[in-house]
Amino acid sequence: MLYNLLKKLNFDGTLEIIDSKNKLHTFGNSNPLVTIRLTNKSIERKLFLNPGLHLGEAYMNEELIIEKGTIEEFISLISNSYDDFVSNNKIYKFYEYLSSVFMPFQQINQLVNSKKNVAHHYDIDENLYKLFLDKDMQYSCAYFHNPNIGLDQAQKDKKEHIIKKLSINENMNVLDIGCGWGGMAIEIAKQTGAKVKGITLSENQFKTASERAQKEGLSDRVSFALQDYRNETDQYDRIVSVGMFEHVGVRYFETYLKKVHDILKDNGVFLLHTIGQRGKPTATSPWIRKYIFPGGYIPSLSEIMKETQKLNINIADIEILRLHYAHTLSHWYKNVMENRDKIIKMFDMRFFRMWEFYLLASKYSFVNMGNVVFQIQISKNINNLPLTRNYIYN
Repeated sequence: MLYNLLKKLNFDGTLEIIDSKNKLHTFGNSNPLVTIRLTNKSIERKLFLNPGLHLGEAYMNEELIIEKGTIEEFISLISNSYDDFVSNNKIYKFYEYLSSVFMPFQQINQLVNSKKNVAHHYDIDENLYKLFLDKDMQYSCAYFHNPNIGLDQAQKDKKEHIIKKLSINENMNVLDIGCGWGGMAIEIAKQTGAKVKGITLSENQFKTASERAQKEGLSDRVSFALQDYRNETDQYDRIVSVGMFEHVGVRYFETYLKKVHDILKDNGVFLLHTIGQRGKPTATSPWIRKYIFPGGYIPSLSEIMKETQKLNINIADIEILRLHYAHTLSHWYKNVMENRDKIIKMFDMRFFRMWEFYLLASKYSFVNMGNVVFQIQISKNINNLPLTRNYIYN
């Protein structure tokens, strides 16, 4: 059934599959050529029934072996044909329908679960992140004026772009929700003189961020807390959230946006930076949900707008960053490959293959599968910002 289905797809390249009986199957007729080997009958059946889960597992477990070409060429090839696969596979199409129906229950992000879900990804060995992120450890989409800019500069430009959008001055109090390792909060304080509080649920990130602020001599202006956003009660002139909304969960969008709006002063501005879907809402990949971001969800713009309309929240500006994250992930993947032996020594080969698959699948979700980044600017009142975007670019 798997091979009959693959015959119906339009491949932008050629995929050769050597099956568990050593028989060669060829699909497509152009470059690049990628050849894979499937080592057992079970994985062939699983890939037909649920490729969203079992493709990543097969690569991790070496049940799928790249014989010709690269894993990146393979993921590029199949991600470009993914929609065709779903539309031609009635069984998997029904699975995706059920997954969308039960989508709210895939993101149980109550207070206790949120901390557990964050720890799954962010509280593993911090040295891993030091090996592939930029010097400031920005674990979110960078901002590329062109693809030739280096990662460090692109992450610096991302922070500058966001700070300008927030229009911060030294008399303001700023909240950074999901502050990561502290780079954004520290940069805001350095550039503007404002007082900044960063909150995170990751114990590793909280410890590192606090140490960084102290080393920078910014303890009087920057503080960090191990805290859920739902427990914040102070009022702020500016709020920023970069790469955290993907962990909120669709059931909690209203809770999140209402909390942000409630703690924003009348002169307040909020900048939400999140991965988003260009199209209609779809459930999170089961492989990503199981191995990488439990409780995670990538929102569509319509889902966010539905909640802001319900709460009568002013949207001041929306910018859509298209391939910026694909460029970011290319840099991360290159750094991971350069540190392959170190990562295998820190964890094991299965973990390395998982991380490799995660970064490449993420990259091609932006190139071929409709993911983008939304920067949504919310103003508590309609007159809190200038009338044009000139202030951002001056």
